[in-house]
Amino acid sequence: MKTYIALLRGINVGGHKKIKMAELRTLLEKLPFENVETYIQSGNIVFNTAELDTEQIKNSIKKKITEIFGFEVPVLALSALDLEEILQKTHLPTPLT
Repeated sequence: MKTYIALLRGINVGGHKKIKMAELRTLLEKLPFENVETYIQSGNIVFNTAELDTEQIKNSIKKKITEIFGFEVPVLALSALDLEEILQKTHLPTPLT
């Protein structure tokens, strides 16, 4: 299983598109994701999955949020390794190592 990061845009801002992180964790655990962790009310999620296609991961999260909460949310999904590479290229400290 690989580690991935999903970033949800525009949730819990100004009282719009509210999603409690406990509900989000439960929702993602119903997908083929394990060890789901969220960061405060930000919509930033770290999880493990055997799925290798980040486009498929993104689409499954978007679809499930729309089904359960009734609104669409832009989602960015990256592998932990991809995020580390981005941070190295921008010369920022890597929080994952």
